[in-house]
Amino acid sequence: MSAPVVTGVSPKEGPPGTRVTIRGENLGTKQNDILGVEICGCDCTLSTEWKSPNKIVARSGPGKGRGQIIITTASGGRGTCTVEFRGYFERIGPLKESAVWVEEASPIGTGPWSKGTTFHIEDPLGLSVEADDTKKLPEDDLQELFPGCNGDLSSEQFSPGWFLLQHHQSTSFDDLRVGLAYLKRKV
Repeated sequence: MSAPVVTGVSPKEGPPGTRVTIRGENLGTKQNDILGVEICGCDCTLSTEWKSPNKIVARSGPGKGRGQIIITTASGGRGTCTVEFRGYFERIGPLKESAVWVEEASPIGTGPWSKGTTFHIEDPLGLSVEADDTKKLPEDDLQELFPGCNGDLSSEQFSPGWFLLQHHQSTSFDDLRVGLAYLKRKV
């Protein structure tokens, strides 16, 4: 088989991670035939999907500026390119959408909100979380009552008993029953 030749690319430019459709000739006989895909000098082989001997799809890497798309196959060797792809970095501003990691649940009493700020934790029972620290059981006592557990709602070691003693020690039984009804409606 002849060496791969890239004759078309769509889109012709994009930031890192752009899904690039590569068209040409002799682009391999199957997925395993593709040994390498370079876009603007960056190895993009791992993201490559072989579609046909005339079409490959890959995601662009962090290459910046204009560059060739070079395909290397086991059946045809290292190829050539008659078109270019332009990689660029987008500037993210306050109005530009971007992907960010957002913690869905913050552990109770930890993190940047726990010291010096008032951070309202939504109580799962719909009741107000007690703010009077003088009535709370000491952490050591809770640890003794519930070994290996904690009152953190997002933890795998969460103990409902710990949570109730920590946040609702003075809450009446009737209020706890109302909280249970609220929780059942919520779930």
